Amino acid sequence: MSEGEGKSMAQVHNIRAAKKIVETVKSTLGPMGMDKMMVDGGGNVIVTNDGATILRELDVAHPGGKMMVEVAKTQESLCYDGTTSTVVLAGQLLANSEMLFEKGLHPNVICRGYHEAAQMATNYLKDNISQDGSDKELLVKVARTAITGKTLENALDKVAALCVDAVKKAGDAESVRVLPLPGDSLEDSYLFNGVVVNKDYYIECTVANQTKVLLVNTGLTQEKSDDNVQVQLDAESYQTFKASSKDDILSHAKLIVSLLPDGGVLFCRDSVDDHVCAYLKKHNVAVVRRVQQSTLKALSKSLGIEIAQTVLDIEVSADAVIRRQRHHDVWYLFVEGDCADDMGTLILRGATTHTLEEVERGFDDALGVVSLVMNNDSYVYGGGTAYVEMAAHLRQHAATIGGRAQMAIEAFSDALETIPATIAENAGYDPLDTVLAMRHEVLNDITWMGPDVEEGGLTDMRTLGVYEPTALVRQAVLSAGEVAIALLRIDDIIGRRPVE
Repeated sequence: MSEGEGKSMAQVHNIRAAKKIVETVKSTLGPMGMDKMMVDGGGNVIVTNDGATILRELDVAHPGGKMMVEVAKTQESLCYDGTTSTVVLAGQLLANSEMLFEKGLHPNVICRGYHEAAQMATNYLKDNISQDGSDKELLVKVARTAITGKTLENALDKVAALCVDAVKKAGDAESVRVLPLPGDSLEDSYLFNGVVVNKDYYIECTVANQTKVLLVNTGLTQEKSDDNVQVQLDAESYQTFKASSKDDILSHAKLIVSLLPDGGVLFCRDSVDDHVCAYLKKHNVAVVRRVQQSTLKALSKSLGIEIAQTVLDIEVSADAVIRRQRHHDVWYLFVEGDCADDMGTLILRGATTHTLEEVERGFDDALGVVSLVMNNDSYVYGGGTAYVEMAAHLRQHAATIGGRAQMAIEAFSDALETIPATIAENAGYDPLDTVLAMRHEVLNDITWMGPDVEEGGLTDMRTLGVYEPTALVRQAVLSAGEVAIALLRIDDIIGRRPVE
């Protein structure tokens, strides 16, 4: 094998590995996408059609395949959804590049054309396809689009409304607290106006539903000295030394009791000594210890008080309604404060653990896309219509580029149409007929007709309420273009020495 053949083989191997990744997730795209059952050596099972989860759990050895998995992770971290679209688009770009190789195009020419096409397409998306709006009715439709085809579809309307309410309350998807609780059905999911703490009182204590709460960013334990000092004490002196240290902690406990004369609840980030908990219990003060920092911050926001750094820094307590609930032998504290309108927890219910895991993944995607539209105020029609519009624009302007790069731009436009084609194919209809029909509609300035997954042919995306965030489509095009270019620029695979 000559040196040139060896280098071209490297590109072929990378393209084949990428296409294998695409084949794994392609059938999950769209509202009629199929599920995958993933099983490891220990018999643990995941059933999902979430592209991000499938790619994350895949055992990929080939470096070209790993690059495809990485781009899916980037898409998920930035846009929460659209990972399957990104991977399918990238795979089609690589497949089209093989045909360009056969026509004599150099990889660098293809890369230049792909880069220019991605920029041209996303600029057209922003300036001509994207529409402004973020009212609640639109956000519900965006959530419905993300949920369709997933387990959540069984309670479509309720789940979509829950997602919108949760994001509006929290401000963005990252701030939404989600708690999956096995039992009941998806219809029983709800948004709790407060914070759910996955803890119980350290010592069983009777606390009124309406009570006072303190938040402390430390614990109540005897501190150990780091100084390496040797001191000789007799038995009597040692007992006096221990008692003085214990008195310091009890003095803090007495301060807490003075702040909660009628009883209440103390939430601490660190540990609390047993004798302190017992003392506080005698004065009707329950202790919740080792509370996560993120939970303390959520409680602070919900209750409207600052987190005290030490017991001596406590200035004020907060009024709260606290209810204990037990789910599958685990106790939870449902805390609702005066500022609960600014903080909510999404309680997800499901019959089984496997069902609940898939429900949580679906909620994450829906919360994310709602947040994108709400914060960016822009959306496009779904069903792959935006991709067909971008493809038509690229074809129209490819000739103005000149040279061989225009062939790469035309190949990029063909790849964009693989999204609606795959949606139609997964629904059992002819992908070519669907794409040709959509092209015809776009040429007549009818940009809202997408694949009809129920009856075949095309249907009005506006009537169905199928909308996607502009940011999601834009990032999918850019990410797919970048990973395709990165793989095409690799002309050799060389072994490296092990990392020491």
